[in-house]
This record gives sequence, C-alpha cells and structure tokens, in this order.
Amino acid sequence: MKPRVGPQVAWQIVEGEAVVVDLATGATIGLNPTATFLWSHLDGRDEDSLASALAAEFDVDRDSAAEDVRDFLGQMQQRKLIEDGGTS
Repeated sequence: MKPRVGPQVAWQIVEGEAVVVDLATGATIGLNPTATFLWSHLDGRDEDSLASALAAEFDVDRDSAAEDVRDFLGQMQQRKLIEDGGTS
C-alpha cells in the first residue's frame, strides 16, 4: 500500500500538530507530533519508506517505527481518511 490523504479530507498544521477534518462526516481529529510527521508524508510512499523516515526523524529503531506506521495507517484507514495511492 502507498497511502495518501483521501479526497474528502482537509487538513492544516496548527502549532506543529495536524488538524484533520473529514469533510464527508464533519469529524475532526488532532494528531500528535509523530502522527503529524507521518500524515505530512502521506504522498504515496510505501510503509517501508514511511518507517525509515520516521526512524530517522525521531531517532528510534526501525522496528518500533514500522510498528508505529502500521498502527497509524490502520487507524487512518478505519476512519477512512486515507486511501491507497497505487502500486506504481
């Protein structure tokens, strides 16, 4: 999967943290700094690339970063805020 922000989603960084709005439902969520970093990198990168970027940015081990990425993407998929950007 190469996740990207869904077309029905608006977002903005406010004081270093992302505020995400699902325009279809009106639901709003705030993201912590780690989730904000991942959210701002959802440009069709695959999970491995996201985990590598997260590990480098926050100086954590790659396995922990990969687990965090999986958890984050799962939550965003469940909320229908991201979609698969394709395999190419």
